[in-house]
Amino acid sequence: MGKVLALALSVTSLALGAAQSGTAKPAAAKTSLTGCIDEHDGQYVLTNDTNLQPTANLSPAAGSPEDNFARHMGQKVKVRGVLSKSDGALPTMTVDNLDVVSETCAPASGAQQ
Repeated sequence: MGKVLALALSVTSLALGAAQSGTAKPAAAKTSLTGCIDEHDGQYVLTNDTNLQPTANLSPAAGSPEDNFARHMGQKVKVRGVLSKSDGALPTMTVDNLDVVSETCAPASGAQQ
């Protein structure tokens, strides 16, 4: 009886361990990007600060104010968050943090648009 109980407990432990490890999702890797905030077709985007071409769509993290990007239009910023690929042409950065690098954003001299 003791062996059966020990075996049953071992099987239960293994099953619970497998169930827990099977449901755990790896944390999304956080990254940072630096560029300028602009708006294209109603979507806030981060542009390359040398030629002002869009590099990523911007999306606020849960709980962040929607108008956060509007307040920083035309500024060079560093955004931190999770960058995810999308079906569209640009990846989407879900922004957790935004720091202003410069109050203005202008392409580098001699840059082609």
